[in-house]
Amino acid sequence: MNILRKIVGLTRPYWPMVLAAIILSFLVSGITAAIAWAVKPALDEIFADRRYDVMKYFPAGIFVLFTIKGGLNFGQAYLMKAAGTRLVRDMRNKLYNHILNLPIGYFNKESSGVIISRIMSDAEMLRGVMSDVVKAFVLEAPTIAFLLGLAFYRRWDLTLMILGLMPFMAYSTRKLGKTVKKKRKEAQRRLSFLTQKVGETILGARIIKVFNREETAADNFRKENRRYYRELLRAERYKEFTKLVIEIVTGLGIAVILWYGGNMVIKGTITTGDFASIIVAVYMIFAPTRKLGEAYTALQEIRASIERIDTLLGAAYEESGSARIDSFRGSLKFEDVSYVYPGRSALALKDVNLEIRHGEAVALVGQSGAGKSTLADLIPGFHKPSKGRITIDGMDTNKADLRSLRELIGIVSQDIILFNDTVSENIAFGRAGATDSEILEAAKLSFADEFIQELPEKYDTVIGEKGLRLSGGQRQRIAIARAILKNPPILILDEATSSLDSVSEAIVQKALEKLMKGRTTIVIAHRLSTIRNADRIVILDKGRIADIGTHEELISRSSTYMKLYNAFAHA
Repeated sequence: MNILRKIVGLTRPYWPMVLAAIILSFLVSGITAAIAWAVKPALDEIFADRRYDVMKYFPAGIFVLFTIKGGLNFGQAYLMKAAGTRLVRDMRNKLYNHILNLPIGYFNKESSGVIISRIMSDAEMLRGVMSDVVKAFVLEAPTIAFLLGLAFYRRWDLTLMILGLMPFMAYSTRKLGKTVKKKRKEAQRRLSFLTQKVGETILGARIIKVFNREETAADNFRKENRRYYRELLRAERYKEFTKLVIEIVTGLGIAVILWYGGNMVIKGTITTGDFASIIVAVYMIFAPTRKLGEAYTALQEIRASIERIDTLLGAAYEESGSARIDSFRGSLKFEDVSYVYPGRSALALKDVNLEIRHGEAVALVGQSGAGKSTLADLIPGFHKPSKGRITIDGMDTNKADLRSLRELIGIVSQDIILFNDTVSENIAFGRAGATDSEILEAAKLSFADEFIQELPEKYDTVIGEKGLRLSGGQRQRIAIARAILKNPPILILDEATSSLDSVSEAIVQKALEKLMKGRTTIVIAHRLSTIRNADRIVILDKGRIADIGTHEELISRSSTYMKLYNAFAHA
């Protein structure tokens, strides 16, 4: 009942199309029963009564009925296919919109292969809700009802003999259907792993090649593909075995009718026309019954996908307050802030107290794992403090509307995220509705315009996935142009120049200086120039603030800073 309620909910927006298909299905069922009905009078009149003059009308009538039935079948099939296609389209939109509103932590614990598989493969399985399940029930169920009525009218005793086989068919279908669901669920899980492998290979192609690991990667893919193939084959085997059981029961039913009914014809209990009509009706009953059994098996496959989709849709949205923050003029404060990542026991941040004033540049330094990136990620609300609070001009960011909060913040990181689109669109991602002149100005301020003008199609050049057609320094300048276009009052620079060569760093550093001017900047830094130019430097050690001061103050009093500084100097 739960799955039926779920299907009703999924298909509700498409009920007008389904209703039209149901009407056509009833007409098809009526014509199917009429064809079976026509067999008796036709045979009795033509052959028993030797009315050979009627013979010329019988084929024409059958042709007309089948033509009308075919046209109605086409109409209802198209309507169901259209409804199924729209269901898949709308579900993919819903799933994609849902993941856009999930917290960052969700993507840290769930692989991209699983998420992609649910949006693409599992959503595609829903097409079968219309084409296999709903279609079978709205078309085949009334057909069975019409034909059973006819069969009972002709000979109720023969019909009851056939119905005695139905419980066995239903029981077998149900038992096998559960196994199909289990195997299909495992196959879909394996497919998500396979998708993950492909994605990792594309993104890690350079690493695979430089370490000559093509054979290893291919071998791993073959193993994962073999596991998927085996699970899929098991699901298909049980699915086809269900059809075999149904065919055996159908054959048994027809055999019983031929034996019992044939003897009745020989004894003269019924006419040849009665017998032929019952045979046709019973055969026509088993055909839709077989389709209903197959539909039940398909339902179990779809059920596995629906459960996986529900798991994704059940993931909670980011928690957002309702209070808008429209400006930043005072200070950004961390008040006794601690944070622990979900599933871990050790604190990533411990009792952090820090005030960053408007227009100030603050550098965060410390060993790897000290908590620098975690602290920066708390500012735009990627994570919520486990304890304490963060305020902007006195407002708790937990109570703030996340969209308005993030409007105040720009991020330029070492791991640059660019999209497989044009240079212009990647820069314009910084602000919706940006004009060409604003995009050009941002590119000039970031020193990106000079290399963009040398690209084949300039601003209309498609830069490839993650911008891999550009150099590291070029990608970084595009990211800076995007941040300039957004024009945020708070800027987070997460090791923005750490992976660049000295020439690219010098250009990017000039762009960053323009970007930082007049803004409150939090810099996670590994370069001496960035650290020395900061108004204050915050030393983080095992999640705690070890010291705060200017470069001159810390170099004179902090042995921890001296070690970090010397490490930076030799980096």
